[in-house]
Amino acid sequence: MDSFLTAIDRSSRLLEGVAVALLFGFGALMLGEVFARGFLARSLPFSWEYSTFAMAAVFLLASGRAIRTATHVRVSLILEAAPARVARILDIVANVVALAIVALLVAALHDAFSTSLERGLISATIVATPLAIPQGIILIGAVQLWLDLLARLIRLLTGRAVEDRAADAVPEEPLDV
Repeated sequence: MDSFLTAIDRSSRLLEGVAVALLFGFGALMLGEVFARGFLARSLPFSWEYSTFAMAAVFLLASGRAIRTATHVRVSLILEAAPARVARILDIVANVVALAIVALLVAALHDAFSTSLERGLISATIVATPLAIPQGIILIGAVQLWLDLLARLIRLLTGRAVEDRAADAVPEEPLDV
């Protein structure tokens, strides 16, 4: 079981790295668009389309890692106020509900990806991007999110550490006074 959980953590960390690269690429693309419009009086025909694809991918590719490191938005008011046993049960129920919702998301994204792939659908822009490419990347992110939720549920049920808050912690450096 530990090797399965470790594999999920590693793939999650890898996709987080891809998300970071896409985020920097998205930023560079937008800066290029601003420069082209401001100084060249032209627009980059692909900038908005690819930026939209990149942003959608960033959200899903990094979501699983955010859950593992507890950096996602989460309302824990009830969990903190409830007794430990009740909080654990609520956490398990919430995790199962999240697994079901993300499974529906994966199914919908898979349908869109399959349809685009089978029909050779392309974007309705001058760039004519094959839609299966960005949809496939987004689908990978959704599958990883589901796997991270599964790993979280396994950790909850087996008494393992659920969140790895130290994974992304920056070591403190002594202050030079």
